[in-house]
Amino acid sequence: MDLTAIHHIEQATARGWPAAREDQIDGWLVFSGLGFVGRTNSCWPLTYQGKDVEGSIEAVEACYHAMGLVPQFKLVTDGTDPLDLYDRLARRGYRAVSDVAVMLFDGQIAAPDHPVEISPQVTDDFIQIVEETSHSGGDGQERIDILRRVPNPSAFGIIRQNGVLAAAGLCTFAGDSAGIAAMRTQAHYRNQGLARSVLRAIMGQAYEAGYRQFWLQVETNNAAALHLYETEGFATAYSYQTVRLEA
Repeated sequence: MDLTAIHHIEQATARGWPAAREDQIDGWLVFSGLGFVGRTNSCWPLTYQGKDVEGSIEAVEACYHAMGLVPQFKLVTDGTDPLDLYDRLARRGYRAVSDVAVMLFDGQIAAPDHPVEISPQVTDDFIQIVEETSHSGGDGQERIDILRRVPNPSAFGIIRQNGVLAAAGLCTFAGDSAGIAAMRTQAHYRNQGLARSVLRAIMGQAYEAGYRQFWLQVETNNAAALHLYETEGFATAYSYQTVRLEA
């Protein structure tokens, strides 16, 4: 995939999963929030307009330090690194903390096998399942803050099993594309096809609204999620690493 297409998708993902704050340093996008969610707490060096790369990195670091956050960069791993950012950041003490595949969909959307409740905006029930399945209280709070900034309308899907919130997922309508995010299944209800039904239902809602391009981001070590998305027709277009400055 060429860099122009990658940048277009990256801009869509920024709209679809919006950070609390966005700054720009020499053309780089510096996203920040509570510090828990990598995508919304890292610098995206998509287009460079500066003249001193090391000076720009220092400015990004100063920006994060002023907010009490650890500096992070989100680096596309497509083999094109004209600014030598991988080597520059490694020499400064940055280490990879996540590897993420960006996947695209181009195909037919099947019908869900379970009833899925769809809302155009985030609901208290959706927030509840995100809270209950988050890694920590801070992580959950930041994700809830993000969900409240998601473009409206979008498609928030929930499955209940015997009255219990069992699974959820979001298809965010971000300009000319739609993105999958916040896919959650309670531990007791996994391996029952609920996530697949949520995925199909929220994508179907976006399709009915006129969207034909779909994207999602998933960590490459999440084998179960990768299997789900691949078997539903998503394919990896490119990947990125989040690198963090070690203390």
